[in-house]
Amino acid sequence: MDLKHPDGLAIAQRLARDADVFVESYRPGVAARLGLDYAALSAANPRLVYCSISAYGQRGPLATRPGLDPVVQCYGGLAWEQGAPDGEGPVLVRGSLVDYYTGSLAASGILLALIARLRSGTGQHLETSLLDGVLAMQAGRVFWAEEREAPEAVQDLLGDRVSRIYPTREGYLYLYVELPKFWDGLCRTLGLTAWLEDPRLQTMVGRHAHKAELIARITERLAGRTAAEWEATFTAADVPCTRIRAIPELLGDQHVGDNGMLATVAHGRLGPVRLLGTPVRLAGTPGRPAGPPPGLGEHTDVVLREAGYSPDAIAGLRASGVVR
Repeated sequence: MDLKHPDGLAIAQRLARDADVFVESYRPGVAARLGLDYAALSAANPRLVYCSISAYGQRGPLATRPGLDPVVQCYGGLAWEQGAPDGEGPVLVRGSLVDYYTGSLAASGILLALIARLRSGTGQHLETSLLDGVLAMQAGRVFWAEEREAPEAVQDLLGDRVSRIYPTREGYLYLYVELPKFWDGLCRTLGLTAWLEDPRLQTMVGRHAHKAELIARITERLAGRTAAEWEATFTAADVPCTRIRAIPELLGDQHVGDNGMLATVAHGRLGPVRLLGTPVRLAGTPGRPAGPPPGLGEHTDVVLREAGYSPDAIAGLRASGVVR
């Protein structure tokens, strides 16, 4: 709908009068200029839970600056963290991770507000941002003993570890060997048992100090077999590991399928479409995928009819370009 058209704004306000939740992701101030801010909507619907999601938050010098996932990754330290502290340049995390995590924060906040409404009878305004999300993702990194250390000391000093992704004869393998039992399993599996008696390597910090030597030897041993072979071997030794898999491979993965993580739905134009199943499964109300992603305006008539608009009124709104 065209929210800058008076009839489009009236539709949004009408929908909000009966809504439980309203979510907006404009830059701060835009919703108010449109007449869709919390004060305006809650006056007509005091039970409304209103969620604002922005790039940098609702206040401060950057509040109105445009921001997207990769931009806020760089501002919020995540890109630095991926490359620090061993000299590698900043690295972006692909996959819109901050977008997804911030959406999860918003969903959690909305649920908290709905629970609070059960007790108070009224809704409330909540907010989160991409910057909130990227910092929350790094909560352990921004822990700062302010009176005892300089800000530049706040970093993961063990960021580049012996636990890492290793090349093999074919493919790549991730190994986690920080805990003593897993370090023991690595050494025995690779025939490097002398390391178990080496006084330099008895702690994680000690192994980190000699990581260049260890990584080189491990890499040399792993080169003799494929990632799939090593995955089976280390799994049998109870060492946490995995062969690196690509997304297309996961679409046919038996474990993913057995856990209901993927679903297939019929799309009107594309035919069968694979998409994510319900990622949280409740025993009593398990839920199911609602269907394929709708086309632009596909459900406009349904939504407007539920809001009380007649077929003639809907046709008029379409003809005037207020809705699609």
